[in-house]
Amino acid sequence: MASDRLERHRVGTLCSLYLIEQYIDREAEERLLRDIRASKQQWKAVSGRKLQNLGGMVHKKGLVPAPMPSWCTPLLARLASEGVYGGQLPNHVLVNAYQPGEGILPHEDGPLYYPAVAILSLAAPAVVRFVRKRSAAEAHAEPHQFSHQLVASVVCQPRSLLIFRDEAYSDCLHGILEAEVESIDASVVNAQQAGLAIGQDLPRGGERISLTVRRVLHTYSLDIRL
Repeated sequence: MASDRLERHRVGTLCSLYLIEQYIDREAEERLLRDIRASKQQWKAVSGRKLQNLGGMVHKKGLVPAPMPSWCTPLLARLASEGVYGGQLPNHVLVNAYQPGEGILPHEDGPLYYPAVAILSLAAPAVVRFVRKRSAAEAHAEPHQFSHQLVASVVCQPRSLLIFRDEAYSDCLHGILEAEVESIDASVVNAQQAGLAIGQDLPRGGERISLTVRRVLHTYSLDIRL
């Protein structure tokens, strides 16, 4: 997807924040869900969700690569061909599984990655919220919360693809509230596009699975001392 084509999917005023509704169809969604749920890949329980690492483990020095599941490679090739990662192939996928009421605090992916993230949502909706990054001293005094300089929120319906890069990647943190029902407030930049009104509630529904696709800049062989 060339940059000019991507621009038509920009949402809100925050630089480099894009949402593509119906990036995949229902049949492709169901196929991905079957493959994920049938996978022998180990799930890891973390605060607020469980996850799988596909493509290897990310350490402070980069990626120790592992084979990518075959069901995932068509999506990676499509994203690469569309220029999301500067024409390069993404090499790491986090599969996140959220139950209603689960979420993740505002966080950043950081300098280990090419500064672009694509998140494909499956099975249920969520609202991804972006907050302005604070200084190190401010963050040390009080951890980041969603109430701190909330700059944009995006309703991610099933089968949608959220892309953020540049300013949205480097200057903001992103996260999901721990809520069974999302409140559509004035920060939501695509409420009308999602068929929702300000003040309306959006039930999270059942389990939401997301694929967070990134490119780790440096890879290392297994014999490196980490």
